[in-house]
Amino acid sequence: MEPMLNLSPPRTGHQHPLVVRHPLVRAWPVTVVVAAFGPYLMNGVRTEQVVVYGSLLASLPFLASRLRFDGRYACVLGLWAFLAFSTMINPDSSVVSGRFLPGSMLSGVDNYLYPLAALLLVSCWLAAGYTRLVLLDVVCTAFVVLVAGNGIIAFSGLFINPTGWLQKFWGYGPATLETTVAVRAFSNGRLTGIFTQPAEAGIAYSLALFAALYLFGRPSRDRPVLLGIVATPVLVGGVLSVSKTFLLIGVPLALWQAVRQGWRLRRVLVIAAMAGLFRIALNQVDIPQWRGAWMLSALFSGGDGGSVMEKYTAGRLGSNGASGMAFDYVLATRPWFGYGASGLAVPYDSSWVEVIIVGGVLGVVLFTLVLAVLVGTWLGGRPARSGPQRPFATSVLVMSLAATAGLPAFTANRVALFIWIFLALLLLVGDSPPDRTRKAAGKPLEKAL
Repeated sequence: MEPMLNLSPPRTGHQHPLVVRHPLVRAWPVTVVVAAFGPYLMNGVRTEQVVVYGSLLASLPFLASRLRFDGRYACVLGLWAFLAFSTMINPDSSVVSGRFLPGSMLSGVDNYLYPLAALLLVSCWLAAGYTRLVLLDVVCTAFVVLVAGNGIIAFSGLFINPTGWLQKFWGYGPATLETTVAVRAFSNGRLTGIFTQPAEAGIAYSLALFAALYLFGRPSRDRPVLLGIVATPVLVGGVLSVSKTFLLIGVPLALWQAVRQGWRLRRVLVIAAMAGLFRIALNQVDIPQWRGAWMLSALFSGGDGGSVMEKYTAGRLGSNGASGMAFDYVLATRPWFGYGASGLAVPYDSSWVEVIIVGGVLGVVLFTLVLAVLVGTWLGGRPARSGPQRPFATSVLVMSLAATAGLPAFTANRVALFIWIFLALLLLVGDSPPDRTRKAAGKPLEKAL
């Protein structure tokens, strides 16, 4: 007899029970979150890619007829699909003779297919029987725990050199100053844990703070002690990464989100007390001098004689930086359609630099339209202005938009998956399940997962 997936009808009230009973489907979102923190399996292949693409391909034949997208979801999915395929079918993407070499075609294709996979994955989870709020809680819980664990790993870098055992998380080859950004960051005292770049770590820590505040700080589930327990390693990890995204964007947004939710005084007192206890505990341990302290101090100090742009971008986006020169090069040689998915062999230090290189002006227009739909959805009152998801959605959206100036946030390794999942669940998915899903609730769904 074939195994069956039972969907029980959702109950009314404030509870949002998990309507999926099959253990494989129940574990599916958590498995994807855990895989996003996994190592490289071979050169250019991460654990998360295998799990995301593999589970999606295995489930689509059985769930495709149940997938439903409302107008905004379909619009974002369609615009991004147009952007992805326009970069892959670029008829003339050979690099004009000059100072730049072509980049990796495989990496470029993955960068733009991966957001489509993330959006389809969320829809598959909903089609399998999850409700939006249950799925949001499941993803947030697993994500916060893992990012807090990464903060502990980063803290251990004060005592040991983690290069040997973390190199498989930073890349498949040997981790050296010449090959791995994380090694260069570690040499400057910037401790990122499993993340390759401080900017990626900063986005992850920011999202984890937002998710923790939503999980343990909303009026219906105020758990200040749990919030303090998970927020402490996240804050420590974010500081040790010296990520400008985290310190200048994530932390202020998290503070804003905190004051928008109930029981503010009690929560602040508990977190302050736990931070004090953590500080006292550190005084009892011989903590090695942190090499990154000078970078943290320089970030907030003035009078160094440089411009603000140079200070916060390390000169990468200026006219003399690699990204700035690549931007000008594309506009001078192939402005309308760019160089396709392979792009140029330069670091993409901004979403806008990346999209102009791979998609030209057309790519910039499509990417702008995607962001405009997301912002328009938020302005239109989704999620509900009075609901606890509203400040969470605002923090995620503002951080994601701001991060595009310093990192290709919507296509970056590991963290792009969570940006898209959170934006989909907070902005693009409605609270009411599709009609067909409601009709199927309580009926067995044949599967072969």
